[in-house]
This record gives sequence, structure tokens and C-alpha cells, in this order.
Amino acid sequence: MRSMYQDFSSSVRSYVRGLFVLFLAGLTASSFAFAWYYASSARDIGFNQVPARQISVSGEGKVAVRPDMATISASIVSQAGKVGAAQDENSKRSDAVIAFLKNRGIADRDIKTVGYVVTPQYDYSRPCLEPFGGDAIRCPPSGAPGIVSYEVRHSVEIKIRDLAKTDAVVEGAVAHGANQVDSVQFGVDDKEGIKAQARREAIDNAQNRAEILARDLGVRLKRIVGFYESGEGGPVFAQALKDGGGEVTVPSAPRIVPGEQEVRSSVTITYEFR
Repeated sequence: MRSMYQDFSSSVRSYVRGLFVLFLAGLTASSFAFAWYYASSARDIGFNQVPARQISVSGEGKVAVRPDMATISASIVSQAGKVGAAQDENSKRSDAVIAFLKNRGIADRDIKTVGYVVTPQYDYSRPCLEPFGGDAIRCPPSGAPGIVSYEVRHSVEIKIRDLAKTDAVVEGAVAHGANQVDSVQFGVDDKEGIKAQARREAIDNAQNRAEILARDLGVRLKRIVGFYESGEGGPVFAQALKDGGGEVTVPSAPRIVPGEQEVRSSVTITYEFR
């Protein structure tokens, strides 16, 4: 069977071959053009580019400030043979502590419950007698432990904005039923403002170092291309007063000294130079 192409005259076949050659040449040229375009784009966005001339410097800033507020974490712990009795006793003590705090000028927004836990107390041993009589001693556990009592723990967080009241608040809270003072932390109310001040000092310190380094290297700083910050001051802790349960007797108000708090900031600045 003859093909349609063979039926064409020689001049027509030459013309068709020429068109096919031109088509292949155009396709090849287009491929090279696209390859060149994408290679140029890659160079424009940073690929295959010589790394920028950069230097990084660190700076530190610190601000010493006297605390203007205190946060007290205290717990009211009660125990009884029945869970209801333990809860009732705990509620009475908690109400007395909160009433005292309000009478001392502590606002409602500065008194917060941070925990309320009811825990059964188990007896893991059984009494037995010495071979020849006498007082009972504890023998190894035998069988399932039994519940002997219940413990109720109500934990509160108290924020004091007048540090002159700190000693009296701790003493009074204990006297009215808080039998565990977990911690006393001192801090500053405007912490963000103090952090910003420390950050400014750190940035100034880093910029001074960068200018000195650039002068020593014989280069000129062009612009900032990177920034990183870390570090801050933590709270100041006072010694905690603890008791496992029952009453805590405080003969006189404890002397709690706030001292001074230091807020730090560390920054790293990256410069491009020329």
C-alpha cells in the first residue's frame, strides 16, 4: 500500500521536509530560551550567588530594679476520717484566710485559687506484736491497703502590690488557717517596660561593638540583615515556710526582704558591610 506522502511529487516532498526541519529547529531554540530564562531567574533570587559580606556581633544589657510587688503561694491543708469532714474544715479555714486578706486591703482580683485536691490517705502496714509482748510494731504489708483518712489541699495565689504589707500578710494568713506557705516571689509590675530598657542597652552595646569591629577591619557597615534576642531576669524567691499539716504557729511576723532584681537581655545583630 502506498502512503499519501509517496503520492506527492518530489517538489512537494522537499517542501514538507523543509517545514519539518524548521519545526525541529524552532523547538530546539525554544528549549534553550526557556533554560536560559530559568537560569537567570535562579540567579536573581539568590541561587548560585556569591554569599553576602556579613558580620554578626552580640550585645548585652541589664537593668537592676527593686521589686514593687510580691506573689505568695499558700495552701490550706486539712485532714479528717471522712471526706466531708475534711472538706468542711478546709472550707472554714479557707474562708477565714480570704476574709483576712480582704480586710488587709488585698483586692479580689489578686486572690486566686490555683489548686484544690482531695487525697485519700492509706495505711500500707498492719500492726503486730513482738514475740514476747510489748508495744505493737509495724509489720510488712499484707493485703490491700485501707483508707484511714482524707486530706484536702486548697492552694491559693496572693498578689501583694504594697510590699510593706508582705510580712503581715504572711503572718496573718498562717494565723488564720494557711498551714503551708509554698513560696514568696518578688517581681516588677511593669516587666515589659524593664525588658525594653534592657533590650535598648543591649542593642546600643552591639552597635558600638559593630562600629569598632568595622573600623578595625577597614570596612563600612551597610545595613542590618538579622536580629536575635534572648534572656530575661527571673523572679526573686524568698524562703518558704512549710508544714505537713495541722497548725503552724508564727510568734512574730517574718522578716521577708525583697532585695533587688536584675533583668537581662542579650541580642545578636547581623550587618551587611561593604
